[in-house]
Amino acid sequence: MQTSSRVEPTTAELAESRKLLHRILLDLLIVIVLVIPIAVCEFAIEPFSRGFFCDDETIRYPFKDNTITPVLLGVILAVPTFLIIGIGEYVRQYKKGTISNTRYLWGCRIPIWYCNIFKQLVYFGFGLLLTLDATELGKYTIGRLRPHFMAVCQPQFSDGSTCADSFNQHRYVENYFCLGTGFTAADVRQARLSFPSGHSSLVVYSMVYVALYLQKRMHWRRSDLTRHFIQFTLIMVAWFTALSRIMDNWHHWSDVLCGSLIGVVAALITANYISKFFKKPHSELATLRLTGGLARQDTSATLNEVLAHTPPPYTIDSEAAAAPDFTNDQYCTKV
Repeated sequence: MQTSSRVEPTTAELAESRKLLHRILLDLLIVIVLVIPIAVCEFAIEPFSRGFFCDDETIRYPFKDNTITPVLLGVILAVPTFLIIGIGEYVRQYKKGTISNTRYLWGCRIPIWYCNIFKQLVYFGFGLLLTLDATELGKYTIGRLRPHFMAVCQPQFSDGSTCADSFNQHRYVENYFCLGTGFTAADVRQARLSFPSGHSSLVVYSMVYVALYLQKRMHWRRSDLTRHFIQFTLIMVAWFTALSRIMDNWHHWSDVLCGSLIGVVAALITANYISKFFKKPHSELATLRLTGGLARQDTSATLNEVLAHTPPPYTIDSEAAAAPDFTNDQYCTKV
């Protein structure tokens, strides 16, 4: 007679499964709340309409295609993150000898390292949404014109004149409409969303976060240089992506700088306060308490010396009490 290999869940596992379901539903609600501002900015509102000077040379650069396209940016954000976190969580459980441990969730048993991967990706995604929210807020509030704005918009004024007319030189223009010949309405709209750089903020956040993950969650016994080489490669990918935005005339240098700062701050906050990479485990704290402070001294020799030559005050010893060479001052000095 064959026995079933299915292990029935315990009461504690069922209770944990219900708690996890409630937690996931709450996290999903938070994700929806974070996505709403992004959707509103992209589909419901227009960026702030900022004026310009006709002779402003910073917005007269030619239009170029993206070196790092949105699709390629998505690949850069996803592939290293999924690959490194997936391998990292598997290796951590393997080294602990718990690779075969499972957790009962919603009617089936799932390897615990799957759950750890999912948890780390949720933390990463939460920080990514925060970064994107901050970036979108800046873009639609400031409405800064991109370096190729004049080439894409081709502004015309209410009197039919353009910036090519000599009498409009040095003129600050607020009321205009874009001809946009050869470009779509989406291109014209994007030409007003320069600050801060979304490519820079997202890629810097992702690469810095994964570099911190490598530093705090993965331990290398054979070569620390391997880890540092991977971290350097990730940072260089972010650096090149940010530089390409200036090279392609899609952003001013200050847009890229501010976007990169947003990414760095978001990565540090997410790693420290959400993923808790820098939180020391209890075992390390206990070790610090035991080894911290002043070094302990061996006082047994000193005590033996005092006890050998000093009569205890709480005993009645006539011979010791009658010792003529021991005074109260000597006793206090010894103690």
